[in-house]
Amino acid sequence: MKNLLFTLIIFTFLGSSFVLTKVQINNSSSTITFNEHIAPIFYANCTGCHHSGGVGPFSLIDYQDSYNMRNAIQSSILSGYMPPWPPDTNFSRFRHERVLSNQEINLINDWVSFCAPEGNPSLAPTPPVYNTTGPQLGVPDLTVKATTYMSNAFQNDDYVCFTIPSQLLVDKKIRAVEVVPGNTSIVHHCLVYIDPSGNSTIGIENDCMGPNNGVLVGEFAPGSLPITYPGDDNMAFGMNFPANSNVILAMHYPVGSLGMMDSTQVHFYFYPDQVNQFREIEINPIVQNFNFCVPANQTLTVNDSYQVPSFSPDLSLFGVFPHMHLIGKSIETYGLSSNGDTTNFVKVPDWDFEWQGAYHFNKMKKINAGSTIKSIAYYDNTSSNLHNPNTPPQTICAGFNTIDEMFVIYYLFTDYIAGDETLDLDSLSQNGMTDIENNYFNNNPIKIFPNPVEKSFTVESNWPRKEIDKIEFYNVGGNLIYSEKINELSNLHFQKIYDKSKVFHSLSNKVGLIRIYHNNGDVQYGKILAR
Repeated sequence: MKNLLFTLIIFTFLGSSFVLTKVQINNSSSTITFNEHIAPIFYANCTGCHHSGGVGPFSLIDYQDSYNMRNAIQSSILSGYMPPWPPDTNFSRFRHERVLSNQEINLINDWVSFCAPEGNPSLAPTPPVYNTTGPQLGVPDLTVKATTYMSNAFQNDDYVCFTIPSQLLVDKKIRAVEVVPGNTSIVHHCLVYIDPSGNSTIGIENDCMGPNNGVLVGEFAPGSLPITYPGDDNMAFGMNFPANSNVILAMHYPVGSLGMMDSTQVHFYFYPDQVNQFREIEINPIVQNFNFCVPANQTLTVNDSYQVPSFSPDLSLFGVFPHMHLIGKSIETYGLSSNGDTTNFVKVPDWDFEWQGAYHFNKMKKINAGSTIKSIAYYDNTSSNLHNPNTPPQTICAGFNTIDEMFVIYYLFTDYIAGDETLDLDSLSQNGMTDIENNYFNNNPIKIFPNPVEKSFTVESNWPRKEIDKIEFYNVGGNLIYSEKINELSNLHFQKIYDKSKVFHSLSNKVGLIRIYHNNGDVQYGKILAR
């Protein structure tokens, strides 16, 4: 991936070095411009990585930056290399997919092909704002941090567990987990466990791949995003965090990291203490095969399966997290019921170790008791595999080092309730306003200032006043606190000052949420913090 990125950057430089200034062309109604057409696409799909301080090698927020990289953008979009979304969307669909429609691809291609004009600045959406120095999801409810550690990975990978007291005095319910590696260049993965007993020994344990007794609640691997769970006032998904639990970070540092330092931390976000129906998610590596080798200069297909016991309750599959190493080429898993019906879970047809993560379905998959979970992984240990760690190829067996191979799939599930397979999880988050992925709010053209607030604050929308129906204020649990009809005939953009004590008389967790309704049914969202 790094070589390809470098190639794209060089290509872009060669393709655009002769002109790096804004192009002025006739801005007719048929002209595709950055401000009106391209910026909304970038803000919704690209800038989460491509912003100043993000993991992307350049920013796509400003016009000039996007213009300078236009050739690389065009080539990577047309090839399907960007935006990175490994799962096959024809096999199964997930929440928060980074996938461009054919119309969006054509818009970007035409924009670049016709000199990439900027367009009218007044038509530009409000640029998203990203936190480059702290948590992506906003202010956490709890942060645990491993002590600074120097990797011992010399001839073998270094596995180490950090056990840290949570110091929680009351039980909590997890709605999001964000792992922040202290040194992304050496963290192969981090598994986050909770020891509910609180009896595990505080400190560092070497040669440790995970606790004997612990509940897996989060993970990090290259390319993965924070884990967030949907919920509203009536139903919420997440994981329990008992009081006085210890947090255990199982870290993996690969060979080549000897002497390098790391201090990984984990941010936890909790639901309000009162949740009507809490659905606990379990994470379990139901499929894991460590009994195979891939001979040098050969390919290999590995199959594995797990049968759900007939006495087990029916399950609702919430998401999946497949994991392989460097010579992995594809992986898929699906369910097979006792009557022969197939339910697709996930298929990654072109595996890339640097782009992986946990994928959550937009609608859960029902797994009946007695069903079989089928999984297939394909490995390429030939010289044609550019990710092969050995030149010439050598026999690679399943193991725990980065240059070994793996076949592991984590499944996220909960006990089945009638109607789970029709429950729209995205709507659940939007209705309840408890999905805390701040990009969701940042990508909506609504401004709130100052934020955090003290006594008063201003709400501003790019919609004209006459087009707005009403504005609503919610606490983080989705409870309506204040509502106001907007009956104005002005073409000016909406802007109004509000008294915090009037519209947010009770701020749960010091967080408030705002909805602005358009006359056509569209909605804008904003998140506000109380000082």
